[in-house]
Amino acid sequence: MKKEYDLTKGKVRKKPALNPKETKIQTSVRIDGDIFLWLQAEAERQHIPYQTLMNKYLREVMSKPSIESRLSAIEKAVFKKAL
Repeated sequence: MKKEYDLTKGKVRKKPALNPKETKIQTSVRIDGDIFLWLQAEAERQHIPYQTLMNKYLREVMSKPSIESRLSAIEKAVFKKAL
């Protein structure tokens, strides 16, 4: 092993940007035991892995409009009728 290395001729390789819709991220999540047992039972009933079911439910929540935007739309409709 050398005492010093010459890194001036080295190349920096940039990794390509990952598409978040196509990339799976491994993580650990802490959830309550009763929720986990329900999730496993529901996934077994639907014949899919529980991680897939969890991802499906999270995607549904993510795609719903926020409560603030829904309330704003209701207010606009109600006050438009009142005027």
